[in-house]
Amino acid sequence: MKRVLCVFIFLFLLIATNSVFAADDENCILCHKYRGLARVDDTGETRLFYVNEDLYQSSVHARIKCTECHSEIEKIPHKTGTKVDCMNECHLTEPTSEKRFSHKGVEKALKNSIHNPDNKYVNNNDDPEDFPKCIDCHTNPLFKPLNIYKNVTSEGLNPKALARCALCHEDENFVKYFYNHVSHRLHRSRNSQEILNMCQNCHKKEELAEKHELKNAVETYLDTFHGKAVKFDYHGAPDCIDCHVKMNKSAHSIKSYENPESAVHESNRWKTCARPSCHPDAGPGMGEVRMHVVIDKKLYPYEYYTALGFTILTLGAFIPLIIVLVLELIRDLFPNLSLKKRRRN
Repeated sequence: MKRVLCVFIFLFLLIATNSVFAADDENCILCHKYRGLARVDDTGETRLFYVNEDLYQSSVHARIKCTECHSEIEKIPHKTGTKVDCMNECHLTEPTSEKRFSHKGVEKALKNSIHNPDNKYVNNNDDPEDFPKCIDCHTNPLFKPLNIYKNVTSEGLNPKALARCALCHEDENFVKYFYNHVSHRLHRSRNSQEILNMCQNCHKKEELAEKHELKNAVETYLDTFHGKAVKFDYHGAPDCIDCHVKMNKSAHSIKSYENPESAVHESNRWKTCARPSCHPDAGPGMGEVRMHVVIDKKLYPYEYYTALGFTILTLGAFIPLIIVLVLELIRDLFPNLSLKKRRRN
């Protein structure tokens, strides 16, 4: 009886282990599945090494093995991993070219952007670590598939579409992955508020702005109608990428406003404003409007006095109105109240 019980337990553990680690033949999750897996590094910061397998399998990197990014790890237990090079080639095959997939196109775009420390328009490249790395802007996003049926769009997998794909593609995991990938790309990757939050991680830091001779772009943006609309969660308002990236170009190709190829160069600014989704009737004169203006009397006197005038006008209109409303409220609450002393008979 004991032997039968031992065999049963062994088979149960074997089946359970195979099901858990079916997608992880390197057995990395064997250790990294524990939520408390962490250590304090040499700088005193806590490094968390927990990996949520369910979330990872629902992410855009689900089909990539751990060692394809952490290539220096060859045995378990392993030493401290080095920084991941996002430009490494993957073992995945890019379907349209049958070549190994890589982010080389992104690397090429970044080399020509203002976020490259070697760009000639950069004010100060003494410290390359100041410039953004891939993980400063990117996480490992979860798939957000779309279910489109009878002109109704909702989130999730479309079983009818999957069934049609499965007629030719036998591998169910392949079908689900590429359905997720393609429909996920139909979403906008981030809304305007999320893009603003991402950019301000660097552009709101005063020490970086001073070091690289930059304006506080976040504060001046929030002073505009565009910025206020984003703060009020209006998704149609233009964000940083809408203005600083040319139409149908990658966000990785942001260029300096001094670069003639930039979307915000003085010769191109009005064209950027004239996009169909923004101000389609805009002319060259709109490109002369200054953006990211600091309300400073010495730097921008006209803008300073205009802002001051509007402030006085606004306060001059609202303060008397508020006073009248308060007096009316007092009258409603205390109808017999009078400031005059009643005469005694």
